This record gives sequence, C-alpha cells and structure tokens, in this order.
Amino acid sequence: MQILAVDTSQPTGRVAVSTGDGYFKDLPLERPSSHLVELGRAVSQLLDEAGITIDEIDRVALVSGPGSFTGLRVGMAYVKGLHAGLATDVVAVTSLDVLAVQASRGDIPVAPMIDARKDEVYAALYIPSDFQTDTDKQEAKSAPSLGVRQIAPAAALPPSEFLASVGKRAAVFVGSGVVRYRSLVTERFGDRAVFAADDDHAPSLRVLCRLATTLTPLSADQTVALEPFYIRSSGAKLKPLRKISMND
Repeated sequence: MQILAVDTSQPTGRVAVSTGDGYFKDLPLERPSSHLVELGRAVSQLLDEAGITIDEIDRVALVSGPGSFTGLRVGMAYVKGLHAGLATDVVAVTSLDVLAVQASRGDIPVAPMIDARKDEVYAALYIPSDFQTDTDKQEAKSAPSLGVRQIAPAAALPPSEFLASVGKRAAVFVGSGVVRYRSLVTERFGDRAVFAADDDHAPSLRVLCRLATTLTPLSADQTVALEPFYIRSSGAKLKPLRKISMND
C-alpha cells in the first residue's frame, strides 16, 4: 500500500510517503504549515523522490489535531481536495493517539501532553490494550491505534491538573508539553516518570503510516464532513478532565 501522511498540527508541518516495498521518507515544510502552496510543493517533492504520482497513492493519513488552528484547516483542506479529485481513501488520527502509540511500552499508562500555549496542555491518558482495572473495563474507549486504549477524553487544561488526574502510578510521558513542563512531571512523579526520547516528542509519521494500513477508511460522506479535532475553540472554556482512578 502506498500512503501519503500529512501532519500540519505542529508548529513545523511534515509530510511523508510510505510505499509497499519499504520506502519511507518524511519532509518538513520549509515555511509555516499555514501555507497551502508549501504543503503542495513538499508533497510533489516527496512523490518525485519516491518515483510515484499522486494518483498512485492508495491512502492518505491525516493528523486531525489537536494543534495549530490554521495549520489543521490547511492540511484538512488539502486532503479533502485529494479525495474529491482522486477518490483517494482517507484515514484520520489524532496527534495524541499517534504519540501514545509511539511511546507505549510494557504495561504502564502513556500520558501524551501537547503544549497548547496559555499555560495549558492538550492531554489524554492511555493504557496498553491488555491492561485493565475494573473501572477501565466499564469506561475505556477504543483508540484507533496499535495496542493502546484511551481511558480519559482528551482535554485542554493546566499541566498540573492533568498530572494530578494521572494519579501516582508510573507512566510514560511524551509530547511537546512534556518538554516544556518536564520539571513539573519530575516534581510530581520522581523516578516513576518515564520520558520519551528527546527526538520522539512529535507525532511520528512513520507510526502514522503504519496505523493507516490497519484503519478502515472514512466513507465519502465522512470525509466531506471531517473537521479538525480542536478540543477547544479559541477563547472557549476548557473542558474539565475527570480524575482517573489508577492502581498505585
């Protein structure tokens, strides 16, 4: 399967191409991800290097958010345009899901945190699919991922509130919010905090391409209706995140 991956949720957008014969390359956008022309240029460059044309792409994988408001709109408009013109299959995955998949290890929860500015983070909590408490069995929500399930809805809130909701159990912390607020994580969790590698705090497009092969594509109607996953709108009240009961 030949896949085009698009992520304009981050301050520096990225695109990638993955082919069935093992070829993979990703490319950052040279200018801010709000420039639709730059996104098209980067995709054309990648396709030329891979030796394929846009109509040979079987599936487009899109990071749907949360992240840059304008960037998400541009990326989604581009992907919808490909679908409209070429009837290309589309799958959409949140940046929190991708971070949780790439940071998952062992049997401990994963806590992706994305810097949302305004002294807040976009965050959620995940557990490996085979790890459950009694509460999890009742409330866990399936995530479109490999081996992880989301057990709390994504929210935008101060990092201290999110960290309090995680409880005292060891967890893996990943994302740009972890980079910014690492001292808070260390203060609360000490040696129970497991940190992702320094170069692993942005969603991996290699992981996104792998996920794209396992997901059911959106229908034509779902693709047309697809909207960025903002969590909050500009100036809106923050969603509360309920405290998660975890085993210590």
